[in-house]
Amino acid sequence: MSSPVPTPKREAGGGRLDSGDAMTSPAGTATATPLENEDLLSLILVRLPPLLSSFSSASLVCKRWHRLVRDPCFLRRLRAFHRIPPVLGFFHNSPDSPRFVATQGVAGIRIAAAVRDLRTDLAGGMWWFVDCRHGRALLRGRDWFDLLVWDPLTADCREIVVPYQVQASASDCNAAVLCLSATTGSVGDGDGDYRSSPFSVVIVFTRQGSAFACVYSSLTGGWGELVSTPTPSPQCELMEQPGALVGDAMYWLLDESSILEFHLGDQRLALVERPSQMFSSYKRNICVVRSEGGGLGVAAVKNFSLHLWAREADHCGTAKWVLHRAIELCTLLDLPSTQPRVGSIPVWISGLSEDGNVVFLRTMVGMFMVWPKTMQFKMITNNVLIKTIYPYAKFYFPEADV
Repeated sequence: MSSPVPTPKREAGGGRLDSGDAMTSPAGTATATPLENEDLLSLILVRLPPLLSSFSSASLVCKRWHRLVRDPCFLRRLRAFHRIPPVLGFFHNSPDSPRFVATQGVAGIRIAAAVRDLRTDLAGGMWWFVDCRHGRALLRGRDWFDLLVWDPLTADCREIVVPYQVQASASDCNAAVLCLSATTGSVGDGDGDYRSSPFSVVIVFTRQGSAFACVYSSLTGGWGELVSTPTPSPQCELMEQPGALVGDAMYWLLDESSILEFHLGDQRLALVERPSQMFSSYKRNICVVRSEGGGLGVAAVKNFSLHLWAREADHCGTAKWVLHRAIELCTLLDLPSTQPRVGSIPVWISGLSEDGNVVFLRTMVGMFMVWPKTMQFKMITNNVLIKTIYPYAKFYFPEADV
């Protein structure tokens, strides 16, 4: 008699596994395939793009995958593996269009509705976006008399009255929000989990030849001491572009010649020189950024070229500015090469993601996201009126409460 034909096996979710697909040991015990091994499957799935759409699709494969991708342990591993959350969209202060523009679908609808529900400030006016970082947004009242720290996905918020010294310099201020990692307790470190974590707000301003900084802590509910440093001239002012977190320091642009540096650890202010030709070449079409190497960098646009600078130490240990890349945007984005009308700027650098890997450019035809490392790009809106934007990045998995 011939041997009976083996009966094909099926996975729990119904996927067919032919009899020849599984190898057997000499003892006849089947060896699990990678997709049957829970640990190996987790290692595979964690490499999916950290987007809601990726894991919604994975959860439909079978019940086992559905359970795995919504397991809190898996999601912690996911955050630790990717570290950098995806950009879900950006906020802006233009009154002529919705104040949140989504770059990823589902979360954008929820955040856009949350923006519409924002209360007015203490004076009954509109809140203005100032900064976004670690899953929270920072907004100011009309006269910089009060600030609002807000989580767009949970609606948690805290209203903060700024020190009276800042209120006296309300025309020239900037600020940043910083959160402590839920896993490490340090700023900008760990696995990107900042849910319900403590936060700080750093506010900076200039007045009469000096730059000042003060820090608010959510742990104490109060402001710290005011610190200061001289500026190059009494007329030196802060630019409106958001600051950049690089290591243990925040950086903001001062007009013409310098970058303001605030060390979070010892709460000390200092000035960093910009390249001598930078202001004349780029005017105000420039942003500070964390460079690809993790140090201080600058992204700037001149006509149709995106220039990426980094501050690096030479062989003698002296810090110098180095132009790392120049990207021709006409070729990359297929922009019309004709010069715009006199006085207008063909390409404006509107903002950057927290990690500096995504640049937002306003052009004559609309707003683009550009990934300089891979030379990929995506047009996200044809609105040409939005100037400064505040990217919002977060790991978003609502069913798992991430």
